[in-house]
Amino acid sequence: MKTLTRYTLVCATALSLTGCDEFLGDNIDPNKSGLEELAPQDLMPTSIYYTSSAHYNIALGMCQYSQQLATYFQQNTDAQEETQLAGGWSNIYLQALPDIQTMLELAESQNLTGYQGIAKVLQATNLGLATDNWGDVPASQATLGEGDFSPALDAQEAVYEQINTLLDEAIVLLGQNDSSVGSDDLIYGGDLSKWLKTAYFLKAKYSLHLTEVDQDSAVSGALSALSSSFTSNEDDYELEYNTRNFNPWYAGVVLPNNTGNFSVLLNDQLISAMDGTQFPFATIDEDPRIPLISSIGSSDTDYLGAISGTGGAYQVDPRIAATADLGAEDFYSAQTAPIILGSYSELKFIEAEARFLQNGGTPTSTGSTTAAYNAYLAGIAANMDKVGVSAADKTAYLADASVAVGASNLTLALIMREKFIATFLNPESFVDLRRYDFSTAVFPGLSLPVDQNPDIAGRWVRRAQYPSSEQTRNGDEVAKVMQTIDTGVWWDRD
Repeated sequence: MKTLTRYTLVCATALSLTGCDEFLGDNIDPNKSGLEELAPQDLMPTSIYYTSSAHYNIALGMCQYSQQLATYFQQNTDAQEETQLAGGWSNIYLQALPDIQTMLELAESQNLTGYQGIAKVLQATNLGLATDNWGDVPASQATLGEGDFSPALDAQEAVYEQINTLLDEAIVLLGQNDSSVGSDDLIYGGDLSKWLKTAYFLKAKYSLHLTEVDQDSAVSGALSALSSSFTSNEDDYELEYNTRNFNPWYAGVVLPNNTGNFSVLLNDQLISAMDGTQFPFATIDEDPRIPLISSIGSSDTDYLGAISGTGGAYQVDPRIAATADLGAEDFYSAQTAPIILGSYSELKFIEAEARFLQNGGTPTSTGSTTAAYNAYLAGIAANMDKVGVSAADKTAYLADASVAVGASNLTLALIMREKFIATFLNPESFVDLRRYDFSTAVFPGLSLPVDQNPDIAGRWVRRAQYPSSEQTRNGDEVAKVMQTIDTGVWWDRD
């Protein structure tokens, strides 16, 4: 029996979801089968599931660094203590990428171009998650299995080249109208036209990440790709959960918080961007999305976020009594809520920023093109529709003088404020802060955490540290590229 490709484990752990026959296909454990016993559709559900799980695990840490989330405890990740994102690393390298590689090999042997294209999009997604948060990571040698249990960590620039190659190959493959993909595709149900749009979305996103490397190229690349990408919320790149297979924010945060095992809650930086503190409203009281993405206790009257490093709702720091939490009925953290890997709203903010920069915009300049302004408004409207804002509330928000500033008064701070809100619980929020070097001109009110990690006192954290398990198993290779957490990744030219 041929051994499945694996990066560091010969036998990976089996998926332990209840009711996986309804959520993950035919209940065949690909980790205990030989290639001759498998078809690509057996690997598709687990490939998607572990990709989504990696996104959650990375967001749980990095959204504390970006100050969307805070912890209930002092001296934790939100105080910029080191985070290794071990769950995210495991999901990517021990589960998602091996299953995706096996799916790709099977699809290639059967000339199933749809599965090949989807596999390459998923590979690009996972490699992007890895390299944006750890920097240099295994890529070219990541799934050699028994061929190499000590893979080299590729330089991030090379990883980005591989990501773009994968997406270019996926675009060709997904355009060949293969009809073999079906319900095992948990994201689009076999609609390859939507996977094609996703490939272009990822090309636009990863291109714009390089604004500090070569701004003109980054902007032109993003604008070139986005015209072939998402056209509405119906195209969003997301995995929907159900009442048997819970959304991980619900399972990992809401349920523990409700039983006294507190973890994270909303950060003051996010709430103050939405309640009029940082951007005073003219005719409305607050952003109507606040009660749709967060919850407060029955005896609380205001949505208050926690200041990073203060101990959150335990009120270790008397300056704020945090109340805003992730709730069981909230859009992102309900039992059946989706994990959003990419959205039409995010795409419109990519467009708004790219057009703003193309027009000569800077972090402190005012005014841009009508196209940039319209993309900014479209991004807001799409996110409001996504989370369930009423038509009346959406109209009132978009008409408020603090939002409806006109093209001549558009600023990068307005674009990035709205993108920060729309990418709630998405590690992309930390990418944006790093690209603009934590500028308060772009992110008003941003400040270092209280009782910040003394090892980097006065400096911003800019990456995760490699998991201790990887430092042990693959120590020689990790040692060659390991950096302190306040050292920027390749594209982060601080």
